[in-house]
Formats: sequence, C-alpha cells, structure tokens
Amino acid sequence: MDKLRIGNKKGMVHRIFLCSKLASGLDKKDKKAVGSSIDKFLKNCQSQLSQEPPSGLLLMYNQHALFCLESSQEIIMLFMQEIISNHSTTLLESKVLSFTENVPTRLFQHGWADVSLPTRPLEQKHETSDTLSQVITSMIKQTVSLSEYVNHNVPKVNYRARCETMISSQTQLIVSEEIVEYIANDRSLFSTSDYVQKYTKPLDIVLDQEQIWPLEIRLFPYM
Repeated sequence: MDKLRIGNKKGMVHRIFLCSKLASGLDKKDKKAVGSSIDKFLKNCQSQLSQEPPSGLLLMYNQHALFCLESSQEIIMLFMQEIISNHSTTLLESKVLSFTENVPTRLFQHGWADVSLPTRPLEQKHETSDTLSQVITSMIKQTVSLSEYVNHNVPKVNYRARCETMISSQTQLIVSEEIVEYIANDRSLFSTSDYVQKYTKPLDIVLDQEQIWPLEIRLFPYM
C-alpha cells in the first residue's frame, strides 16, 4: 500500500500482450471502427471503475493485430471478455502471449492508442531456431523500444491521432507482421477464452456426495 501511495496509484498495474488474426476483407475504415470501439470500451471501464486507467497500444496489420494493455486485473479481464463477446467476427483466434503482474512502471505513459499500419503484403514465412518463448521475449523487447519512442516523441495533446501518424513511420521499431503471424499460428498458447475460463473457474469444486441430504455419516472422516 505504501508503494501505491508513493506512486499515486489506485491499485496494482498489470500488463498483458495478446495477438489476433483479423477477419479477411477488413479495410482501413473497418480497422478504425474496431479501434474506436475498443477505445470507447476502455474509456467506459475507466469511468465506471475506480481503478488504474488503461494504457497501451493496439497495432493492426494487414491480417493480424497485436495488443499491449496495462491496467488493473479487473479491466484486463473485462477487456478479454469484450474481445470474446463483441469482436469475435473481426478479431479471430485471439491468444495470450504474456501476462506480467504488478509492473513498476507503464510502457505507454500517456494512455491508450490504436494504429492501423499501412497495408503491405506478407513476405516469406518467419523461420527461426529460437523457441517460442524467445520469439515472444524479443517481440516484447522491440515493443519496449517502440514505447520509449512514443513516450519521448508523441505529445499528450490529441495523443491517439498523433500516434497513428508518428508510429506508422517508425518501421524499424514495429514488430513485423511475419513474426506476429508466426506467434499467432502456435497452438500451444492459451486462447483468450481458455484464459478467461481458467481465471473465472471456481477453485472449490462441489463433490457429488456433498449434494446429497442427509450427509453421509462416516465413522472415520478420511475413509
């Protein structure tokens, strides 16, 4: 609690990375509609819940999307449920790449933004001898570099619109879509549905004999 007061925080901040496949045929207007819908949802969460406000970035490529969201545990879970419930036709096969609890500082200091990147054809498939964990770690490191550029160069005024313009030009800092595609195609990752189900599933499971009345009387409780 003392750390929260010193940092002027309402609660702990967590960070999650997600990726999705985009439905085929989405043009820039459709992608902007997706981004605006998610932005509106996060603002509603912020206004209704007295918790840490959301920050982060949504990058929408030609066929994929990459998310980094920083906020409270409750808002992150609501965000994933929103993707499952209301964006299932546009954001497909969404997967959890990384979740970090109680991060000391945010990657994106000024808030939330979504960026529709210029359309370009996918090049050859990404091939690597690295493990999936190493690929995801490299992706996160590259996103950290992008966040440092954003924090130092994108002004807070009209932040969301300025991110669109300024980030799109920094191709060397943006994770390539080939890498996002490589990660998205891995079947070992948790889907958002699996993650939410595991998080919300009760730990105390009611046994069949506990639903019978009167309860069975045992002379020896461990038998």
